[in-house]
Amino acid sequence: MPLRVLLWIACVAGLCFAQEGRVVDEVKAHRDGLAVWWVGNAGWLIKADGLLIGTDLDLGTAERAAPLVVSAAELAPELDVAFVSHHHGDHCNIPTIRTLAQGTRTTFVLPRPCLKQAAKLAIPEARIVVPEPGRPFEVKGIRVEPVHAIHGNQEFTVLTREPDFVESIAHNCGYVFNFGGKRLFHPGDSVLTEEHLGLKNIDVLFISPTVHNMYIDRSMILINRLQPAYIFPQHFGTYRETDENRFWTKGYPDELKLRLSADLQKRYHKLRQGEKFTVR
Repeated sequence: MPLRVLLWIACVAGLCFAQEGRVVDEVKAHRDGLAVWWVGNAGWLIKADGLLIGTDLDLGTAERAAPLVVSAAELAPELDVAFVSHHHGDHCNIPTIRTLAQGTRTTFVLPRPCLKQAAKLAIPEARIVVPEPGRPFEVKGIRVEPVHAIHGNQEFTVLTREPDFVESIAHNCGYVFNFGGKRLFHPGDSVLTEEHLGLKNIDVLFISPTVHNMYIDRSMILINRLQPAYIFPQHFGTYRETDENRFWTKGYPDELKLRLSADLQKRYHKLRQGEKFTVR
């Protein structure tokens, strides 16, 4: 079979990597200040003070619309902490966690609804932290403030069709990271809550303008209330869209930016997957 055909098959299966090695090389080389890389969906790599953390890393799903920009195998020797917000496979991605767990470096922050899935990986207990909303903790010197994440669904509703939805509402998390001299807020998959509006001194906000999260109008409310210095849209342009999944695969980052004030538009940074941004 011709090589170009084999490469095409690998890309369709999600097994090839765009700009191979570039992201992990940038991560290794970063030494000064705080930097972020978007790696698709709600996945971010964040590095400061010699520590590398990741949020909701999905590096093992074949339904991606574009090749991966970094692999879990590349990150396993580098990643200090992997944070997961909730139990869905595009956030709690078991193939990604399995590969990271095969290394010895990564600690996993897994909300209670994720533990059943992760149990089959036999990760040592010492490498797992179970967060609870409203209970701050420290991991590898990073102070983390978990907040409630109330998952949305089609037509701007709250997700209640899952049998364990009450447990999910109680234990799934967004996170405020006190890291690199900044406060960064990653809400996870959540509709807007009063808890979000009560946050203070947020420097960096990751926002998901999808139907099943805060969409455009509620994203605007949160941005206008928090007035972060840096705004990064996420949860868009990652998976192949269908009529059935569009409520969570399609984001509206450009529409959101147009609705913001001129000042906030200057703080709004829509990254390409794999792009590095240095937070000053």
